[in-house]
Amino acid sequence: MYSPTLDNTQRYRGDKTSASSPDHSLIPPCQVACPLHMDIREYVDLAAQGRIMEALQVIREGNPFPSICAYVCTHACESSCRRGQVDEPVAIRALKRFAVEFGGDRMVRAEAETTQVEKVAIVGSGPAGMACAYYLRKLGYPVTIFEAQSEIGGMLRVGIPQYRLPREVLDTEAQRLTQMGIEIRTSTRVVSLDLLFEMSYKA
Repeated sequence: MYSPTLDNTQRYRGDKTSASSPDHSLIPPCQVACPLHMDIREYVDLAAQGRIMEALQVIREGNPFPSICAYVCTHACESSCRRGQVDEPVAIRALKRFAVEFGGDRMVRAEAETTQVEKVAIVGSGPAGMACAYYLRKLGYPVTIFEAQSEIGGMLRVGIPQYRLPREVLDTEAQRLTQMGIEIRTSTRVVSLDLLFEMSYKA
């Protein structure tokens, strides 16, 4: 059984006793530290077993854009990784990046059927707009993204240098949105919400 008191006595690198391992019914500190609260322990375990595509599926369930995250994530999870109490934290972001690069074109396609009739317009295609479109589409809504620039991505494209986030990674995630049935209209500036309502968008 996990003991907070006992755990606090084992924060030194030299102590590698089994008592430093938490009860698996508890939420791991790495998962708590993750802004998306992804099931890190699950996909790390799967990767360790060589079940990379299954690990990728777990990553995809908790993160609509794993390829982007694998490049720009600040990996707060690693600072909270309990393995760091023994020697070094698990290289969580590197494992995630390996999984998405290994998956490549085999990455599980996010299927989405239209089950709702209300059309939804998303103005702007930054990370918030892309994520909003993704989850609304998963709920079955017909979704259109309107982007004033010639390519989607918002600050992901114009605010992060290419050496930090390769443009082909961003383009691949954008392609997956269109595969879900999301309509993307670039070079289209929305100047009036009334115009969207006239185009039969409900939200």
